Amino acid sequence: MTIVFDTLTGMTKRFCKRLGYPMIDINEYNDNPVEGDIILVTRSIHFGQVTEVATEFMQQHYHQVVGIAVSGNRNWGEAYGAAGDKLSRAFNIPLICKFEGSGFPNDVRLVQEYIEERVKK
Repeated sequence: MTIVFDTLTGMTKRFCKRLGYPMIDINEYNDNPVEGDIILVTRSIHFGQVTEVATEFMQQHYHQVVGIAVSGNRNWGEAYGAAGDKLSRAFNIPLICKFEGSGFPNDVRLVQEYIEERVKK
């Protein structure tokens, strides 16, 4: 299992480091592709929009992505983490969780448990 992360300020990268799995920046993925399953950890921009790089990544690699986690800001109301909702619906991939900032321990645990269940299958 590899974690692919999309970050601007470093918060999603900090979240991913706490997961304890191999990880790669989404902008470096095409130069260093991996085989096997991927968890995409992305972010919302402009009140719930998907980043261009995440859209392009999913169009090319959706078949490897087995789960999505998304960072956001609860101040955005209904748009909180909406990029994750949009990607989940568009590609029929489970949205594991939405988290603020670099996530809370429970957010990290949710993703770790999801990965552990996937690995068992």
